[in-house]
Amino acid sequence: MTIESVEEQGDSHHIHIKENVIRPAGGGQAGERGLLRLGDEEVVVRDTIGDIGSVVLVTDGVFPEGAKVELEIDMDWRRSMMMNHSAEHVFVSILKRQHGGVEVGDLWIDGKHGSVELLGESLDLDSIFEAERKVGNIIEQDLQIESDFVESSSLDSSVRSREGLSEKHEHLRVVRVGDLDSSACSGIHVSRTGEIGFFKVIDVKLSRGSTRIEFVTGVTAASIVSSLYNAALRRKYSYPFEMEQLGAVLDRAKSAVEDKENLIEKITELLVSGSEEESIGGIAFKNEFLPGFDANSLRLLVNRMTTKTPSVIVLFAPGKKSQLVVRVCSVEHDVSEYISNPMKDLGGKGGGKGEVFTGGFTDVEDPVRLYEDLITKVREVVETLHP
Repeated sequence: MTIESVEEQGDSHHIHIKENVIRPAGGGQAGERGLLRLGDEEVVVRDTIGDIGSVVLVTDGVFPEGAKVELEIDMDWRRSMMMNHSAEHVFVSILKRQHGGVEVGDLWIDGKHGSVELLGESLDLDSIFEAERKVGNIIEQDLQIESDFVESSSLDSSVRSREGLSEKHEHLRVVRVGDLDSSACSGIHVSRTGEIGFFKVIDVKLSRGSTRIEFVTGVTAASIVSSLYNAALRRKYSYPFEMEQLGAVLDRAKSAVEDKENLIEKITELLVSGSEEESIGGIAFKNEFLPGFDANSLRLLVNRMTTKTPSVIVLFAPGKKSQLVVRVCSVEHDVSEYISNPMKDLGGKGGGKGEVFTGGFTDVEDPVRLYEDLITKVREVVETLHP
């Protein structure tokens, strides 16, 4: 293969080649990738684009103009694009049969995933998952996928094509998936549906009048499903439930999060308005043990507990990783003078100056004991600084 010309484009190079031996991006599909070799030297081809009928390689390096180079196409990337694009044809065809009014909007296929926008109406999740199941059936049937070029004027309504496509081209390439689908398409495809292997919808974005769906195929799809199943299975043995109840478990988890947020808000109100305090040398010493709080909740709470009278406030959230926030109000000493040594003595880490100090402890075996020891030490400091 011959390098015709080279252009520098920011952090990459555009290498124009004389021979059209690799497919550029187009028709909603990414360009191909690979390697250029000249002797022992290699240059990575990041992408392939078209430029007025010629092919341009987007690379991270360069060879001289006129050089005869060897091109190695990334077959894993190409194969994944073929699987993803073929799966898109099957999936969209099934959805159009279920919802006759939908049309294809934006489309993107690459070697990692595919995404398709369907216009005309918002699809519900049940319809999308039903279509996903039917794609699995088509994969099992191992239907033949073939293509041929036809005259644009001979296309009928059975062939899916973008509006205005037949007016732009005298001939169009039509890809057929058995008797299921016929589409005008310039992309690359597998030869049989069985080669798609596995199909999985991984994201759905619903909006008024359109639905954007992201999907993966093959080993990528299987790996995602396996990881999610294993994560659920791992938690099954920590928090027993039947796998068939996973949906109900997740609903309950959502409810539990909402309950926790409401509880934290209620506790916050009680602490702000009615927290008990200890008087030491004219200083109000407040400390609270707060299960269920996190570092952010502690910070929000301590900010709301600001007082005009001299005070030292210690808020502690217990756990394997215990968190704390310390705030001083209207005192002459920096907050670090009250908490730095107790933290150091007990193996904690943190920092702060002025009024607020934040920190924590890791691998805590007994949070209650740690809290009690911490408060004892801070109280001693307060007594020393304010006799």
